[in-house]
Amino acid sequence: MSTDRTTTHPLRPRPLWLNILAAASLLLVGAGFYLGLVVSPPDVNQGELIRIMYAHVSAAWVCFLAVIIAAVYGMLYLWKGRPMDDVRATAHAELATIFAGLTIIGGMTYSKPTLNTFWTWDAKLTLTALLFALLVGYFVVRGLIDDRERRARVSAVVAIIVLASLPFNWMAAEWFRTLHPAKSFDVSASGVSDSADPIFRWILLFNVFAVAVTYVWFSIERIRIGRAQVGLEEQRETTPVTMREAIDV
Repeated sequence: MSTDRTTTHPLRPRPLWLNILAAASLLLVGAGFYLGLVVSPPDVNQGELIRIMYAHVSAAWVCFLAVIIAAVYGMLYLWKGRPMDDVRATAHAELATIFAGLTIIGGMTYSKPTLNTFWTWDAKLTLTALLFALLVGYFVVRGLIDDRERRARVSAVVAIIVLASLPFNWMAAEWFRTLHPAKSFDVSASGVSDSADPIFRWILLFNVFAVAVTYVWFSIERIRIGRAQVGLEEQRETTPVTMREAIDV
């Protein structure tokens, strides 16, 4: 069976500025690796492990940022009911999940040489694992609900719950007895790990900036794909059943 109707994919060509952003993010991440692995000297207290912390802290901070933005867009969806707010919330939640996983991997990598084990039920590690589990649950919920509007509403509520867990994670080393340093890095004028050399602080901030730029690039790309998915769903919903069956054939 055939039809004369043709469908166009709503995904627009990638703009030049986005290609430039992608190239810039890759260059920044490469420069961050070079600074952390080659330029940075060993820390007075942490020694060579300072190199792991550059990536670990950067991933953790960007993860927290992604959780906040995902929850904000979730709240906007509950308020306005705009499909694109759900798309943006989902995009940032996906990236939060990725960076939460990277944060856990970085913490385990740091833990092995210092505590002789990859995992301890430390408050900070446990709360980070809980954060990751909640983010995974966000997508489990989305997969279980077929209705688009209900799926978006429930997902927004889950995103707000994830946000509510964030202060406990951020302050875990201050509030609970934990093996995690209260301040892995002090980005104030006092420097990093009480070191007199400010190079540690600046390499950390450069890596955070590089990871943040990469996060922005990924989020824009994901939102582009999400917008295309919404367009296809709306096109499918407005297409008559007979025409839809013909298109599927």
